[in-house]
Amino acid sequence: MGFSFNSELFDITSEFLTVRYAAEISGYNQQYIRRLLRNRVFQSRKIGQIWLIDKKSFMDYLKSANKSKDKRFGPQFIMN
Repeated sequence: MGFSFNSELFDITSEFLTVRYAAEISGYNQQYIRRLLRNRVFQSRKIGQIWLIDKKSFMDYLKSANKSKDKRFGPQFIMN
């Protein structure tokens, strides 16, 4: 089952991330990312059942999580 978006409304590749891709680049589990989305930790849009995560907001969150002293909830990779 595929989804298509009007390219005039969203430039998905440059502005938004899917939950799956956000999980791949961060090392977080997809369920944990969905929990963060429900708690409005970073900016996102929900279209039907699809979450689109604002790329800049997510990367800012990862940077701040990486700098945190509590490493239990930080990303599973090292950011420069």
